[in-house]
Amino acid sequence: MTFRLSLSLATGAQVWARQEAGRTFKDQIFHVAVPLLGDKLEITVVEPTFGAAPLGSVVPALYVLDPTLMLDLVVGTKRLFDVFSGGSIPAAYVIGIGYADVDAASRRLRDCTPTQAELPVGLMHPHALGSGGASRFLEAINTEVVPYLEAHYPLDPKQRVFVGYSLSGLFGTYTLFRHPETFSRYLIISPSLWWDRGSIFGEEESLARSTVDLRAKVVFVVGDAEEQSERGWPNLGLPATVGRALRQVSNLRELSRRLASRNYSNLSLKTLLIPDGYHVTALPGEISLGIVETFAL
Repeated sequence: MTFRLSLSLATGAQVWARQEAGRTFKDQIFHVAVPLLGDKLEITVVEPTFGAAPLGSVVPALYVLDPTLMLDLVVGTKRLFDVFSGGSIPAAYVIGIGYADVDAASRRLRDCTPTQAELPVGLMHPHALGSGGASRFLEAINTEVVPYLEAHYPLDPKQRVFVGYSLSGLFGTYTLFRHPETFSRYLIISPSLWWDRGSIFGEEESLARSTVDLRAKVVFVVGDAEEQSERGWPNLGLPATVGRALRQVSNLRELSRRLASRNYSNLSLKTLLIPDGYHVTALPGEISLGIVETFAL
């Protein structure tokens, strides 16, 4: 994968200028070919709020997957905290890792799932590009995306924060078990642990057999109503039986229990439930609470 940057944007990229206290910021969007995926990623780089970071310092970066769904929520929440948290939430770049193609749904299914499997009956989701590409996606992030960004922006390599939701939350869980050093903190929201009949639990067992420690700070967040029907919204159209079968809450509780039972000395773990939260409606609150608790660990 080749980033053509050095402050010239790749073809198709955009620069969104904003003003804060007389200073112009550039939220940069790059379209980058990734041969490993046979696709183009869209990387969005959002600078910290002006005045929140000391000049000449390196700062954390929040790497947000599913940016179409989450980036605006994360950026808006982070700017709110920059104003009101009194420094409890550090200044940080927010970086979206998404897709240049409009069919992001097929690509996230391809890249965020660790194994090849069929979707459960009752779930309507594009499946045109297949599944099971998480290892390639993680390799691209580890060997290309993160190193380039850290070479060109003042990012602290010891303060990488992962933010993922649903299928990208599954990818974050997979990353935690396969290459936990990729990120220092993980905010994993409503992860799709049901994928391939819960194959991610096998990843956790493999990790436990291979190591005596897990060095990471992890916050899991889920809505406590996610095993119910999603308020009957027509764009979802999922019967309650599907919600129960996916076991969003039960699976996360079980995974959290297993991790806690390993007694890893360098694992900081917190699992949070949003009262009356459904898979979609809980997301803004999960992001807000999750950012606070992730930096509090």
